[in-house]
Amino acid sequence: MASVDIVIPCYNYAHFLPQCVQSVLAQGVEDVRIVIIDNASTDNSVEVAHRLAATDDRIEVICHPVNVGSHASFNEGVDLARADYFMILCADDLLMPGALRLGMALLDRFQEVSFVLGKQMAPWVGNDFPTLPAQADGWTLTDGSRLIETCCRKMKFNLTAHAMLVRTSVQKAVGHYRPSVPLLDDLEMALRLARFGSVAELSVPLAITREHTTNISQVMWQDGLRRLQEYETVLESFFAHEGSTMPNAPALHRTVRRHLAAAAYWSALSHLIRGKRAAGAKLFRFGRRLDPASMLLPPIGHLFTADGSLKRARRVILEVLGATRP
Repeated sequence: MASVDIVIPCYNYAHFLPQCVQSVLAQGVEDVRIVIIDNASTDNSVEVAHRLAATDDRIEVICHPVNVGSHASFNEGVDLARADYFMILCADDLLMPGALRLGMALLDRFQEVSFVLGKQMAPWVGNDFPTLPAQADGWTLTDGSRLIETCCRKMKFNLTAHAMLVRTSVQKAVGHYRPSVPLLDDLEMALRLARFGSVAELSVPLAITREHTTNISQVMWQDGLRRLQEYETVLESFFAHEGSTMPNAPALHRTVRRHLAAAAYWSALSHLIRGKRAAGAKLFRFGRRLDPASMLLPPIGHLFTADGSLKRARRVILEVLGATRP
């Protein structure tokens, strides 16, 4: 089997780090290198990292004297990668048992595949390792351009890009993570990688996130406007760079801006119905800036296009009806 580099950025995750590392070592991949990059943690993460490295010579530790930010750690990992395949695995995440071997086997078999994604899974709660289902060898291959079009035309941006197994030569060609994309940098990277080949999607998760209060993405997902703004940042960046070379780039860019505006419309309406006028007004202004026409009449079509929109609309209606009952 080919070789793989797993880079684990860490900041104050000493209590998660041992299980994260063990989830890699338990994959049964012999030619693996684990690089823990500590970003000036104030807990005992460095001590834990060195203790882990002392038990296995496949583990390396890099310690920053000052916190240089997550993007710098990601990009340092990209520069350090020398194996056939490469992955960034955050210290509070876990590899699903056996999934790394499945992903590597697909990259071995299909040279046109630039990276591997796993199936989406709810955040993990607990200390025991999850297990793969009995039938865990399913997968699909999708042309990269087709994946991008599906994301844009159907607002399907729920890619499990928090942990991707990437062909290192492709990662080197794509380059670094962009600091201009602060939170959904993994999604932007997935779109960029998709321009360089096909995408393999496993029928099981490749890695799973933990549910905990210090996860930096929690703030964004609880703020509808912030979430839409982050999607806009991703797509503006992508279409200004790699996406600009797609034959239908202008049309796709307009489509996704309309979808974002429509999502802002319905989110604004739900806020106004619930009495949150200030938040609703901000969402309307955001949507009007992206696509004024979408804000003139209710964009009904969006409810049938974007994943989960009808379900969210139904939830708001039921909430309002419940609030108005005597």
